[in-house]
Amino acid sequence: MPTADPNATFAMSLTVFALIIYYNIRAKKFRLVKEMFTFPFGILLFPVNIVFRLIEECVKPISLALRLFGNMFAGELIFILIAILPWWIQWGPGAMWAIFHILIITLQAFLFMMLTIIYLSMAHESH
Repeated sequence: MPTADPNATFAMSLTVFALIIYYNIRAKKFRLVKEMFTFPFGILLFPVNIVFRLIEECVKPISLALRLFGNMFAGELIFILIAILPWWIQWGPGAMWAIFHILIITLQAFLFMMLTIIYLSMAHESH
């Protein structure tokens, strides 16, 4: 499964990160610098605001990638654990896990998509 590889999930999340930066600059232009200096604590605490902003922007792609990778990798590990069972026992747990895993990967794709949409909409709004 390609999303059980961390390189694929990090590449997707870095693409989202690049889009966030692009739409932040495109939508806010010079207001982006003001927002970075003043939000959330005002202009007097601008060093803290900038540190928080950098942490926030760096955590978004990492959380997207690790969430998707962790869930996909865990599902693959369960398949491996089922595979080491004797062959006459594998069919029941394997079939049940396959159905459950299909539901989980669909949910994870939906969550990745929704978080991407939320992050991009946050790039367009002003505070």
